[in-house]
Amino acid sequence: MRRIEPDEKDAERVREALLGMGREGDFGRLGEAAEWLARWQGRYPPRIENATLALFAGAHGISGDQVSLSSDDNTKAKVEDLRDGKAPLSAIATQVGANIRVFELAIEQPTADFTAEPAMTERECAATIAYGFEALEGNPDLLALGVIGAGIGTSAAAVACALYGGTADYWVRPGPMTPKDVSGARTEIVNAALRHHRGHLDEPLEALRCVGGRELAACVGAILAARIQSVPVVLDGFATTIAAGIVHAMNPDAVSHVLPGHVTRRPAHEAALERIGMNPLLSFEFNTGGGMGSAAAVGVLKTACAPFLGRQAG
Repeated sequence: MRRIEPDEKDAERVREALLGMGREGDFGRLGEAAEWLARWQGRYPPRIENATLALFAGAHGISGDQVSLSSDDNTKAKVEDLRDGKAPLSAIATQVGANIRVFELAIEQPTADFTAEPAMTERECAATIAYGFEALEGNPDLLALGVIGAGIGTSAAAVACALYGGTADYWVRPGPMTPKDVSGARTEIVNAALRHHRGHLDEPLEALRCVGGRELAACVGAILAARIQSVPVVLDGFATTIAAGIVHAMNPDAVSHVLPGHVTRRPAHEAALERIGMNPLLSFEFNTGGGMGSAAAVGVLKTACAPFLGRQAG
């Protein structure tokens, strides 16, 4: 088992090396990212040799034509394309040198309709969090997260309401490509869920169980396992940010190894990042998550490591 605390000595070596390459701040966010990697990898120079892109695919009892632009059949097709290496994300992952691992979370058995009952039982939620630990198999030196599935954004919005308060329509706020009637249906579902579970959403893990989903639970498990093993984690879109928000609500220090790879065009995503005090590495202006942003960020992080590796080689 690796150490749990970050290594400030290696982070300091990055800072010193950066000053030797130019003026303070010349490398901007790339320099900050290199420092973050060195701190959590516990080595200098920081480098990415064994990155994992973990994708958690789930299904929700509240998904359907009225709340989602996708479907469970679409999710299954995406999973198959990813496993066959036919998806656009497969090519991106290959380009940046990340190993894709797809975790299918009982798509044939969606979580319960959380407007009428908890999405998961206590046992199911705990087991799925534990299942997320498997993303750390293979001892990656960087873990990038992504989620796939219909209804995920609505579920994440409900969890955000439980964690941070505010109105359902504030957290449902979609990107520019989502029709208004779909946004309205999502808002109604989140409001119904909040009414049904009123008084049971104060604890972050209980909020996850009541109105979350298996993909969020698995991401929570992956983030926690990575913290214990001192593996840096890159977030993707709104849902993975809310998963980090759940861990942050339990202990703010427990997400110091986490970096948002990007921010989407979904306003609620930016709002969630503000709540946990994180600045995204980049703004790709993607309309969604799905792992594209976190995968692309792996390439940027490799670029951040390049100046240090070059100096060592010289």
